[in-house]
Amino acid sequence: MKQLTAFGLGTLVFSMLGAPVLSASQGGDPVSNIFVSLSGNNMSVVRCVVTDAGENSGLPGDDGLACQETDNQDVGFSTSWPANQYKGEDKWWWTGLSGEVIGLRASNSVRPLLQDKNRKVVDTYTYAGVPPGLPTSGSNFIGVSPHGKTAWNSAREVDEIQEIDIDPKSDTFGQILTHISVPLSSDAGAGSETRGKMRPCDMSITPDGKYLWEPDIGGETVTGVDITTKQVIAQLTLPREDPANRVIPFMLTTNGNIALVENFEAPFGTESIIDISDPANPVHIKKLTQADGLGITPETSEFTPDGKYAYIIANGSPTIPGEINVLDLNTLQITKSIALPAGCRPHTGDFTNDNGYFVVNCSGTGTVAIISNELQEVVEEVALSGTSPRGVITR
Repeated sequence: MKQLTAFGLGTLVFSMLGAPVLSASQGGDPVSNIFVSLSGNNMSVVRCVVTDAGENSGLPGDDGLACQETDNQDVGFSTSWPANQYKGEDKWWWTGLSGEVIGLRASNSVRPLLQDKNRKVVDTYTYAGVPPGLPTSGSNFIGVSPHGKTAWNSAREVDEIQEIDIDPKSDTFGQILTHISVPLSSDAGAGSETRGKMRPCDMSITPDGKYLWEPDIGGETVTGVDITTKQVIAQLTLPREDPANRVIPFMLTTNGNIALVENFEAPFGTESIIDISDPANPVHIKKLTQADGLGITPETSEFTPDGKYAYIIANGSPTIPGEINVLDLNTLQITKSIALPAGCRPHTGDFTNDNGYFVVNCSGTGTVAIISNELQEVVEEVALSGTSPRGVITR
């Protein structure tokens, strides 16, 4: 593994070698522009190009990939947890803010985001008709539908699932089309002026676009919605590892057959695996703990493009390194843990456009780590001109 400075050695592959020779070995677009949210209101872009550079050249790209930071700007707002499961419209992508969802029109540079015409803000908390007495700000977790015309959002503190028009050609672009209240579970929290009772905390849509699933951090449940009928069809209470501790599910990703749920469950976090093949009757299959090889504080997960594995991103702790747990989808066992750079503290990640690599944020080191899906190991670390990188999305 090598580390590239923001504009140091990483520039050599472009300036000394010229345009890299592209490889089609992985399929897909060999160029990836990775937008990374940073502390404050800064955003960075890391450009990665798949190459066929020779072994031991001593230059970036000798492992088949050349990456460098190409842009960094103060965009005037803070972003995190972008919708990266499906791509949607080519130049627009979506992320949640406090009390709002925002669409961003940028594909290879941050600079367009400095113009209002390339932003679309959706008020998700104080829109007309919102029931009185609810919080007026809070987190949003948005997922783009596979067809790319609408997105679904978990507005956490108003206990609501929202369908948003994200088609820039539509007359209702940027408007909330549907409001669905998350039903109260028997374990729902009390709620307050700033917190909801169920607190839906993520959003994942099945590949056929028919169903969505979200975890309820305050309800101890996962909730499923039929997107066609726009009705809640299931709500599953997650079993506790220890009856004295709440599960606290907060992140969820599905491939249409199973759903992976990250839980804040004491003492170090757990991972629930749910069979959702019959959407009206979800079944909790198993729960992974550190005894199964799960890392400390699992944050989120992504299914690999080949459908064979899921990467579980474990944040670690101040004294225990973060890691990527490789879950075999046939055996539902963790078969490997990918070591990350010391002090990385990852939260989220996305795949490059050629599907050959997985990029994760390293909030503790001000870098992004790039994992080869073939080797299942870190092959590059790119330093950013900013601190505490968090959200990662590839365009």
